[in-house]
Amino acid sequence: MLDLSKYQSIGEALRDALDQFSDEVYLIEADREREKERLTYRDFRERAHPLAKALQDTGFSAGSRASIIMTNQSKWLISAYAIFFTGGVLVPLDYKLTPEEQWQLLKHSGATVLITEYPIWRQLSASTGRAAASNVRTVLVTEAPANADLASAKRWEEFRGNGEPVFVARKRQDTACIVYSSGTGGRPRAA
Repeated sequence: MLDLSKYQSIGEALRDALDQFSDEVYLIEADREREKERLTYRDFRERAHPLAKALQDTGFSAGSRASIIMTNQSKWLISAYAIFFTGGVLVPLDYKLTPEEQWQLLKHSGATVLITEYPIWRQLSASTGRAAASNVRTVLVTEAPANADLASAKRWEEFRGNGEPVFVARKRQDTACIVYSSGTGGRPRAA
């Protein structure tokens, strides 16, 4: 068990947990009660660090914002950890919103990176609202078919940097996550 009072940020606590518990099971992904995948903390780190390095290679840095629009899956968690490791601010958006609502929130949040899954990206890329969110410069799409036209997006599975990413320390007072919810009347809440 980690003593969270010793940590300044989510990224720092998660980084140490991945090191401390490296051989323990971190995540079991199931689909309709059938196990799809089992990852140890080490496996998880080995998937997240190349993504974090690739984000850093694009200029993503402390305070940069990245949005995730996905269903519940391991790639969501891997992406969130990579964002926190690089000192970024996570902006999770509800995948059930309309593409226009999602683009509006992407613009409002100032996210420069969008991580989403292929069926959602197909709807987002066809939306007229896309032009308004010019701040989104990098789009990563999971599970796209080999012949899919990604409309300038990149495949999440191939977006990997070489070498180790540099951990970016944050402070407790720094924003870690911006959440848009129906309870905020459309206004974001920083955490």
